[in-house]
Amino acid sequence: MKHLSYILLLVFLIYGCEQSNDGYEIKNRTKTISKENCQVALSFPEIINLADGEKMAKLNQVLENFPEHEYYARNCGKDNQNKIRGDYQILLQNDSILSIEFRTLIQRANKKVDTVYHTVVVNPNRKSTLDNEISGIEPNGIIPNFKRGMIYPYIEKYSSENENYVNLLAYETGSNYVITWAVSEKDFIIYVGGEDEWFGHNRIKIPINELK
Repeated sequence: MKHLSYILLLVFLIYGCEQSNDGYEIKNRTKTISKENCQVALSFPEIINLADGEKMAKLNQVLENFPEHEYYARNCGKDNQNKIRGDYQILLQNDSILSIEFRTLIQRANKKVDTVYHTVVVNPNRKSTLDNEISGIEPNGIIPNFKRGMIYPYIEKYSSENENYVNLLAYETGSNYVITWAVSEKDFIIYVGGEDEWFGHNRIKIPINELK
């Protein structure tokens, strides 16, 4: 995940309501991005009622723009053969962790649907020490003494059982490759297939209690 720091973009938001938690809530927003003959309908989360209004605004800019739907709208495919939409799921929401899975669903002309995953994992209430950036949570902030080698066997097993390409080097202890991950109440989730590119194509769920 963008080395768990998110460079911000300027934008405005739209409307709806979803989950709540002490100190802040998540509202559902919707919009359509139009580029030439392509339209991408999407929903995205917006944080409201966070005590730090400046940080809330920066987080919301990230949540609206991080999945890069503008890119997909510009690349729908020849003669607009691909139909694209975006949605998300709140995987975990509490005072110290907000974990979100974004999905870009691309329906090809042959009706096959490809999914591209992006994730954001942040502590909404923690102040960043960097101007104009949002500091995310590292895996070892959730799983004490986390090392990538702990998840390597799970990724290797997946790779051996599926034809989808996975760069296993990214999951070796000491690797500096960017990996896409998220967390739910019970699982540590890895999104494989886009190693070092801030996204993934397939999910692997690993029970957190197996990593502790």
